[in-house]
Amino acid sequence: MHNFELFDLLLKAETETEVEYVLIKAGYNADDATLWQPFGGFGMNLNQINNQQSDATAALVEKLINSIDAVLMAECYQAGIDPKGAAAPRTMAEAVEKLFKVKDGRLEHLTAAERTKLAERIQFVATGPKKEPCYLVVDRGEGQTPASFENTFLSLTKQNKDDIPFVQGRFNCGGTGVLPFCGEHKYQLIVSKRHPACPASPADTTKGQWGFTLVRRQKAAPGRKSSMYVYLAPHGKILTFDAPKILVLPGDSSKNNPAAAYTVPLAHGTCIKLYNYRWKGKSTATTEARFELERYLHSVSIPFRISETRDYSANFYSTTLSGILAQVNENGGEDEATSKFEKGLGPAYGELNLPGIGHLPYKLFLLKEDFKARNFPHGVYFTLNGQVHGDLPANFVSSTLKFDYLSRNLLVSVDCTTMDQAVREDFLMASRDRVRRNEAYDAIYISLRDELKEHTGLRMHNALRKKKRLDETLAQEENAADYLQELLKSDPTLASILGIGGNVISTTGPINEPTPFNGKQFPTFFRIVKEPKGGLTKTCPLNRTVRIEFETDAVNDYFDRPDCAGSVMFDPPNLCVSSHLWDGKFTTKFQMPYDANVGDEVEMTVTVNDIERDNKGGPFVSRFKMKGMPEADEFPIPPPGHRPPGKQRNENGKVSSAVLAAPDIREVRRELWNDPQFQFDDYSAVKIVNADEGQGYTFFVNMDNRFLINELHKTKDEESNLVRHWFKFGVVLSALGILKELERLQEQGSSKEDDDTEALDLDRVARFAAGLARVVVPMIRALYKGPAMLQAAVVAS
Repeated sequence: MHNFELFDLLLKAETETEVEYVLIKAGYNADDATLWQPFGGFGMNLNQINNQQSDATAALVEKLINSIDAVLMAECYQAGIDPKGAAAPRTMAEAVEKLFKVKDGRLEHLTAAERTKLAERIQFVATGPKKEPCYLVVDRGEGQTPASFENTFLSLTKQNKDDIPFVQGRFNCGGTGVLPFCGEHKYQLIVSKRHPACPASPADTTKGQWGFTLVRRQKAAPGRKSSMYVYLAPHGKILTFDAPKILVLPGDSSKNNPAAAYTVPLAHGTCIKLYNYRWKGKSTATTEARFELERYLHSVSIPFRISETRDYSANFYSTTLSGILAQVNENGGEDEATSKFEKGLGPAYGELNLPGIGHLPYKLFLLKEDFKARNFPHGVYFTLNGQVHGDLPANFVSSTLKFDYLSRNLLVSVDCTTMDQAVREDFLMASRDRVRRNEAYDAIYISLRDELKEHTGLRMHNALRKKKRLDETLAQEENAADYLQELLKSDPTLASILGIGGNVISTTGPINEPTPFNGKQFPTFFRIVKEPKGGLTKTCPLNRTVRIEFETDAVNDYFDRPDCAGSVMFDPPNLCVSSHLWDGKFTTKFQMPYDANVGDEVEMTVTVNDIERDNKGGPFVSRFKMKGMPEADEFPIPPPGHRPPGKQRNENGKVSSAVLAAPDIREVRRELWNDPQFQFDDYSAVKIVNADEGQGYTFFVNMDNRFLINELHKTKDEESNLVRHWFKFGVVLSALGILKELERLQEQGSSKEDDDTEALDLDRVARFAAGLARVVVPMIRALYKGPAMLQAAVVAS
């Protein structure tokens, strides 16, 4: 079989069975060691390849990032720039600006049509069966010669990109992360041809040729304990063929029909095919796959096209992925009527500047409640050049920040690109799908927690959504409230065991609707809030920070918008550890210099400027003083009688739980099951959320639970209210018991040095309660009848 014929058959094979048939037809025996070479040049490669990304989407993103790197490299060579030389761009953003003329390297400056045109260089194409799809990742980048495959596509841990500053790849292994997700035999096809403008070794005679190979898993055999990955290279030579172009790209799609696969030519670059790829995004590529990819690509340096060629019914079969950040303006931006984000939080900008860690800008996105949250990532993520490299625990927003009503709609994207390089290397792991829990993690976690917890916009929206939920649900009936109150009074042991004190909550106080803030593109004032006549002086413990607020009429994205952004400078520098602007308040935190002593004074100057200030009196300048005070206690002891909410430290520095207010119990009926806050089904029992600080929890009880309904069907009408009563309070009190036990275990595991123990996972407790909901009514019924049954047994005996 001619090499080109073999390649074409492998390219168009859409299942592993078809691939195996092609190999047998070509005479490439899977057991012939002369045909297959160990990936990376060594047989013990399984451990390294299988130790990459744990998530199939994160692994797939690595392939797309490699394509972006390849396109940047090709453009660099075409511009006559040595990628390793002094004239090469130093960052990805600089490369995009220099090579593609995109201002600041930010895709927000481009229109949707301009991004689509740029995206034609990289394509992600779905082919094959619906249930076990195949995917092509195709780029018109630098490509590789057949002779260089061994040291590029098929190598591990070689220094291919480490000395090229503007590309993402560094470790020469991330691209192998897809292999464990490729079907049973882990087939991956690679075909590539070197870009004419890109150099090759003078001794390389294969530059004008296409090279291709097939990667697969070779299972363990006698004399070898584990499998290994191998690639097709008869007698160590990559298969080649001559052709000006190959048909690998899809054609144009119509409104009613997907594009035809393998119809548009590729003259140079790389095409990689993943067979029977197993991941969440296996349905329509332009919707489900795109949403999956955007979870790991908050922004991209170069956009790419996504095409669906399978027989799906869809609104569109091709789309451009530019990352979440680039699409904000396209999807309405700050236009309240059309935006999918809450006003001022789509996005809101802030930054951390942590000593020894570096600069960490972040963006907040809060979706409106009526937007489909499943199509948008939520949580707190750490990115590098827009690619997600890890996140905080899933319950950080709900349990740590206690923004239960925002947890499914809030995205916090923290940019680690300008973090101190050594710290970043220790913090972001090579797998690029999780972060290392070290000292930097602790400092970032605590700083983000404190910064976001105090964010006025987030607090306001959480309160508004809470009020809406409580208004939509029924507060417990007065007789039920009386019952719970009497139960706690009559049985102090129960109240003590559950840690309950105070009165039962049955209503909520009024929450004032926020006054709309209408900011200006260029502010007319920027000043310290309520600055004293003689100037502001703030005392600051040497080991703490001090909060300074400024007021302004600037719009929320004043410091971070794509065009004509304002700037802020602090003198002395490096003393502002965090800042964010939201609805007319610029909130900052400062620290004393590391070498300051008690009594030292530091005069801070804050200068805000923009392009209009030159003609309107110059920049805004504010000054204040900080005075050093003795270091504050690491764990300050509260005054007698004071019981702050949540965890606190006793005189020995140990964590102890505050007494909770009695629970606020709300009934939820079937018509509210699909509310984003609940997401109930037949088996759900309760949704637990944090109440106001110091007020314990609110319990939303599913009163149309399957097991309750079954019990009601077996109950006389006159006893139905009693059964509902048993179910509601049985579930709530059981959940409270679980919460108290988890708190005890948490306290037991904490120490004085551990200031940041994990918050309770309320969703997990709710899942436990759903199990109890199966038996709570039958159990109470049996115990309720127990005394009479026991008495009858005694009489009978």
